[in-house]
Amino acid sequence: MKILFYTSLTILLISILPAGCKEKKQKNDAVLYLEEHWQSPEEYVISKFKDHDYVFLGEYHRIKQNVDLVLKLIPELYKNGIYTLAIEFGDAKDQYLVDSLITLPEFDRELAKKIMYSNDPLWGYKEYIDIYQTAWAVNNKNSGKGEPLFRVVNLSAHYDPCKKGGAWKDIDPDKYMAEVLFKEVISKGEKALVYSGNHHAFTRYHQPLYNFSKDTLVGFTTTRLGNVIYDSLKNRVFNIYLHAAWVSAEGWDDPSVLPVNGAIDSVMALFSYRPVGFDVVGTPFGKLTSSNSYYALGYPDFTLDKYCDGYIYQGRIIDYTPVTMETDFITKDNIADLKEYLKCLKVDEKLIDSLTVQNANDILFEDIREHFKHLRDKY
Repeated sequence: MKILFYTSLTILLISILPAGCKEKKQKNDAVLYLEEHWQSPEEYVISKFKDHDYVFLGEYHRIKQNVDLVLKLIPELYKNGIYTLAIEFGDAKDQYLVDSLITLPEFDRELAKKIMYSNDPLWGYKEYIDIYQTAWAVNNKNSGKGEPLFRVVNLSAHYDPCKKGGAWKDIDPDKYMAEVLFKEVISKGEKALVYSGNHHAFTRYHQPLYNFSKDTLVGFTTTRLGNVIYDSLKNRVFNIYLHAAWVSAEGWDDPSVLPVNGAIDSVMALFSYRPVGFDVVGTPFGKLTSSNSYYALGYPDFTLDKYCDGYIYQGRIIDYTPVTMETDFITKDNIADLKEYLKCLKVDEKLIDSLTVQNANDILFEDIREHFKHLRDKY
């Protein structure tokens, strides 16, 4: 889909961009590229399956716009012959329950909540639970027509903070997820959209292991879920990054920064911050650099095309909204279990003691807007 703009757009861009001929040209080229290759996020994701079997969608968690995109994608995936969505947000041991849930005559929301609670008692978010219901709706619509069933595959290993020696004492969670993906999807010759946190979705890019207290690069993580799958399947795999703030080069506790020094946001301002999906590798976006982020550490010549293959921009980060707490996710039947879970996480005992079924959603809600409010002066 091609977007046409007045010819004065290029002149406008050159006049408002920061000083620096190279940066001006890069951003000008990026604008022209979008004009010629404009696709909605949904169109973009589906288009990647023409040449790839496994598309990784990496997010910053708890952003409503991200999950809403996936919910929109589920019926589009089905229409285009992609019948599997693999997710980080579910315990693989409960796969038999998921397979049952999304093929029932009537959707069982209570079962869906139990499946989500089993994976993470703190993940009581309506939109993530809606993933199961949207998959059910697709199957319900097509049942009895001889059509394939849509499947949601839970990838995660069970996380138990109360386990002696630590939850991950005997397991690498990323390698575990890769094994599940191979077993449940790849070995069956099926295509899949893989939806996870951004760090799990890295494919070609290797995440820095950086000791900020000593200002020293220790090495690189090479076994993220996406790394493992990419190392095996190479060009059958494609990674898409969902626009969000980046970790600062000063450390995890420092205020986050805009990706590639804010270059993408300055380009998208000229398009009224409209949602769009676009290629990074082999395009002007691929050569954008970062001087203030953790992701460039250990990469003297860091460019965006080393980090991801494609990109989805859904609006300004400061306009993102949080996911919604699910009603009755915490109940009288599971609150004692939740409190024990929180104790093992070393949560303040006063907070745990104050927790009730009635106030659980208020106490456990994490407002993603608080993560990004410092970026308001960057636009």
